[in-house]
Amino acid sequence: MSLEEYLKGKGGSVRREGNQEWIDLDDYSFYIEGDTLYIPIPLPTGKEKLDDLVGMGIKYARASRISQGIGSPLSYEIKGEEVIVYRKFSSREELEQKLIKALESIEGLRYYI
Repeated sequence: MSLEEYLKGKGGSVRREGNQEWIDLDDYSFYIEGDTLYIPIPLPTGKEKLDDLVGMGIKYARASRISQGIGSPLSYEIKGEEVIVYRKFSSREELEQKLIKALESIEGLRYYI
């Protein structure tokens, strides 16, 4: 099963922006560029309201579970008001297999729902 087929079955979608394929799941998005998966995590600025912080916490939990599911080695960089966690895979096939497995493990968890 391809990543796009899997996502369609779960109510997600893929959109393309230049070289990036953005994966949208509910209110959380991350992207693929080539054989690398990028997972953005918002950083607090001190200007957020309580509702913003709750939303950030949900995004953090989702990013954390995806990161755990795809395994190591993970790298990260800070870009503006986000930490970007990323992992380069040896092939697109490996990336899709690991990502689908990670998303399946999230599905059963209350963090994600």
